[in-house]
Amino acid sequence: MSKTPSGRAFGSVLIFRNEAKPDSSRTLGLVCSLLKRRGVTVCDADRAIARGSAAFTRCWKGADLAIALGGDGTMLRVAREVAPRGIPLLGVNIGTLGFLSGTEADDLKLCVDSVLAGRFVIEERSMLSAEVLRGGRVLFGPDLALNEVVIRCGEQARAITLSTRSGERFVADYFGDGLIVATPTGSTAYSLAASGPIVDPSLDVTLVAPICPHTLTQRPLIVPAHLPLTIRLGKRREGEAPAVLVSLDGRSGCELRIGDEVRVRRAQTPLRLLLPPGRSFFEVLRRKLKWGR
Repeated sequence: MSKTPSGRAFGSVLIFRNEAKPDSSRTLGLVCSLLKRRGVTVCDADRAIARGSAAFTRCWKGADLAIALGGDGTMLRVAREVAPRGIPLLGVNIGTLGFLSGTEADDLKLCVDSVLAGRFVIEERSMLSAEVLRGGRVLFGPDLALNEVVIRCGEQARAITLSTRSGERFVADYFGDGLIVATPTGSTAYSLAASGPIVDPSLDVTLVAPICPHTLTQRPLIVPAHLPLTIRLGKRREGEAPAVLVSLDGRSGCELRIGDEVRVRRAQTPLRLLLPPGRSFFEVLRRKLKWGR
């Protein structure tokens, strides 16, 4: 992760929102009004998507900033769109937690002024790229995730075997409910619920956390991010055909069969997250997750 001043005045902004949030329409109107008064071109991304791919493509042209109105789920959705394009993303929290957000809705006016004056900083967050191979052919992906890639059994009380390699090195045959492969950003999400450690986003690592392992000896593991992970669905007995699902940031990916491989690597382009200057990851932990109290 690198952190640099944005050092620029943004001229064209693409806005995404979670329409299910009660305040999303009001917040959208406020953001558009504040930006337009300052001479910034604004495009409602969700409305453009509804009009079709051509309208959405026109929205992207010239856009140099994306704003997500919602909670962390909205940030995860928008991150997949903006990261490959290198466009900075500012989160405005109108959700419950807003762990990834750069500001709260109540502070919008001050935030807009600071962002347009170039006083916010850009913090790069690594993302994951995942694909599924069956018989050596790509079945799914590559697709992106900011938090995690999850492989887990789709049947209740059915353990699965996941043979895992880091680069060329064999790691383990995990036996349990599944496996979470997370970025440092995702270490405070599903992985944390599976007893994984909290990882500082400045570290260039990948987190592997087993879900309900059926042994006391298998615990979360941190591996180098530059080495790809290969996870193969195995079997313990003949005729076994468990229902196993792959998901990325909570989105369904595909179903696995015995012998399928999930390959997870660090994505080529990171997410460029726009955050207020002086923002401390540990302060956010204390404020949002009550960490250390």
